[in-house]
Amino acid sequence: MSKDLSAIRQIRLGDELRALRLENNKTLIDVTSGLDGWSPARLSKMERADQPVGPNDLATLMDYYGVTGADRDYFENLLGSGPPKQWWRSLDYAEAITPAFAEYLALEADASHMQNYFPSGFPGLVQTEGYAKEMIAAGTDAPNEELVEAGAEVRILRQRRLSEAPTLSFEAYFGEVALLVAGDQKVLVEQIRHAIRVSGQPNITLRMVPLSAGRQGILNSGITLMRFPDDPENGFVFVEAIGGMLPRRTGRDVRRAERAFARVKRCALSPEDTITALERKLEELT
Repeated sequence: MSKDLSAIRQIRLGDELRALRLENNKTLIDVTSGLDGWSPARLSKMERADQPVGPNDLATLMDYYGVTGADRDYFENLLGSGPPKQWWRSLDYAEAITPAFAEYLALEADASHMQNYFPSGFPGLVQTEGYAKEMIAAGTDAPNEELVEAGAEVRILRQRRLSEAPTLSFEAYFGEVALLVAGDQKVLVEQIRHAIRVSGQPNITLRMVPLSAGRQGILNSGITLMRFPDDPENGFVFVEAIGGMLPRRTGRDVRRAERAFARVKRCALSPEDTITALERKLEELT
C-alpha cells in the first residue's frame, strides 16, 4: 500500500479499536491509566481517527488487550503507513473546515470510484465556481461572503481528482429540478455548458433523474458512496443532512447505498439522453 492510501484504513482501525475496548468492558480511563504517556483524550482521538495510530501505539494496545495471532495480524493490516492526505491544511481558511468535512475530504482524496446523487442540483465535483457559490450561499447555515468564497474554492480544488492521476472514476446523478431552479440564469447557462463538457471525460458519467421517474427515483436526500483501491469490496457512505454529510461506516450501510443507487440508475436517463436534455435546456435559456 502506498504511503498516502491510509485515510480509510485509519478510520476503520479507529472503529475496530473502539469496538475492542468496549468488548473488554473498558473505559478510556481504564485503558490509559496503566499506559505510560497515554491519556483518555489521546486514545479517544485515535478511536475517532482524529490522530493517526503509529506502529508502536498499536503494539502497545495489542499487548494491553492480549491480542495475538490472526486477530493481531488483522489489526496490523489496517495500519496505514502514513497520515491521510490533508491537502487543505495549507489553505488560508483551513481552520474553518470542520472535522466531519475534513474526514470527507481525506476519504475523497483516497477514493478510486465514487457514486454521487444530488437531488436538487448538479453534484459538487462538476460545479462551476459561480454555481458553487450560489449553492453554498443558499445553505441552511447562512454563511457570510468570506465563507462562501472559501467553500467555493475548496469545491473547485476538489475537482482535481477528476483530471489528475490517479483519476477518480465518478458516477454522478442529479435531479431534473436542477434545471428548473436558478438564482442567476447566466450562472445556470454556464453550469449546463460545463456539465456537457466534462461529461465527455472517460472517467465521468453524468445522468439526470427526470421528474417523470416519480417518487421511486427520487431519494429523500443526497448520498455518496466511495470505493477505495486497497479495499474494493467495501466502501464508505455519506448521507446528506442539515449541517453536512453524515458518515455511515458499516457493511449494512454500504449495501443499502448500493440498493439506492441501483434504483436511481434504473430511473435515470442514459448518459446520452442526459446530454440531449441538457442541450435542450441550454437552447431554451439562450
